[in-house]
Amino acid sequence: MKLLKTFVAALSLALLLPTAAAEASDYPPDYAICNSSDTKTTGPFEVIRRTTRLPGRQSTLTVAYRGFLRNLYPDNQISIFVKLNGQYATFQASSGTNNDAYIYLNAGQRNCTKCFTYMNTPLCNAHFAAGGQEGVWVCEQPTAQESHLFLYGWDQNGYMNAWDIEVAAVANGQWDSNGGANYFTRLPAHTSCW
Repeated sequence: MKLLKTFVAALSLALLLPTAAAEASDYPPDYAICNSSDTKTTGPFEVIRRTTRLPGRQSTLTVAYRGFLRNLYPDNQISIFVKLNGQYATFQASSGTNNDAYIYLNAGQRNCTKCFTYMNTPLCNAHFAAGGQEGVWVCEQPTAQESHLFLYGWDQNGYMNAWDIEVAAVANGQWDSNGGANYFTRLPAHTSCW
C-alpha cells in the first residue's frame, strides 16, 4: 500500500510538469539557443562571428580594426570594407572599448517584442498599421546593407557556409588594404552551434 501511495504521488507530480520545453515556452524568435564563436586575426583586423541558432541566420559579425589609420584619424572617420563570399559593403566604424575601431553586423532578427495594442512603440505601431494581430512576436530585421553582405552566408537549408572574408579600412581616401589585396580570412562552415 505504501508503494502504491508513493507511485500515485510521483505520477501526480509528473503530470504537473510540462511535457516539453518547446510547448511550454514562448521565446522570441531571436532567443539564443546556443552560443558559438569563431575568431580570426588577419593583419590589423580581428574578425569575430558569434552564432546563436542553427539552422537559421542568427549570427553576428564584428570586425575590429587596430591599424595605423587610427593614429591619423578619429575612429568615426574610419570606414571598414567587408567582402563576404563575394558580397561586399563598407560600414562606418565606431570607437571600441578594446583600443579599436569596429563594426558590428547582425544577420538575423533582433530586438523582438510581443506586440499588444496598448503598447506604443515604433515596431508595434508599424505592425498594427500593417494589419498585424495582437500577441505576435515582431522583430527588427537586418538592414539592406547587412542583408546584401550576408546573402551567401548560409545554404538553402539554413546551415552556415564557410565564410571567405576580405577586410580593409579607409579614412579620407587613405587605405589600409594589404597593398590593395585586402586582408583575408576564412571562418569554417557549421551545421550546429553546439
